[in-house]
Amino acid sequence: MNTQDIIHYLKTHPDFFTQHPNLLETLTLHHPHKGVISLVEAQLMQQRRQIGTLTSQLEKLHQLAIQESDIFFALMPLQKKLFQAQDFLSAERKIDQWAKSYELEGAKILLFTDSWEKEEKLSAQYWIDRNAFEIIRLERLGLRQFYLGDLSNKEKSLMFLPEEFPIGSVACCLLGTKNTHKPTALLLFRSRDTQRFHHGQDVSFLKHLVDIVDIHLERWLIKKEGKI
Repeated sequence: MNTQDIIHYLKTHPDFFTQHPNLLETLTLHHPHKGVISLVEAQLMQQRRQIGTLTSQLEKLHQLAIQESDIFFALMPLQKKLFQAQDFLSAERKIDQWAKSYELEGAKILLFTDSWEKEEKLSAQYWIDRNAFEIIRLERLGLRQFYLGDLSNKEKSLMFLPEEFPIGSVACCLLGTKNTHKPTALLLFRSRDTQRFHHGQDVSFLKHLVDIVDIHLERWLIKKEGKI
């Protein structure tokens, strides 16, 4: 039995701890700053972090509403839908639908295989190998978080399915870079118009969008140990 087996078992048996309440009190975890803590305390700490993060995001949205109302009102419908999404697949569909409402061909999220725990319901099309992407990152992004423009057919084939072609231009956004230079996922938008996305475009809208998506990713997925 490995870590993934345990995760799968607990996910498919949500009443496990209800049937074994004493286990919650006896299980302990090592915390880098607090030493040994109980599983209940760890869960409360995680919930506090999530509440703090969501509160911070609401404050950002409030400031955005004051300073850049056009971006705020464009993002609010998506923010509402993401709050309602119960899992990654549901959220990705909502992002794709939202992108299409802006006359794009679609949007998607690709997860780096070394950042997140595998889930059975997420097939290979939702994952990308970091080493394979590194060539694109060096060539197109460098130290930037966003790339807007065209890609070679080889680059497109790494990130898009055959049925998503033809692709004229893309917006490639790195997710999970707030506290590290190592992204955890990619947010991709595609258009058949070769000039829809191009070098030199303002990325203010994308920056706010990435902040929103970033917050929700950890609600839907489990980071690998050591990647938190």
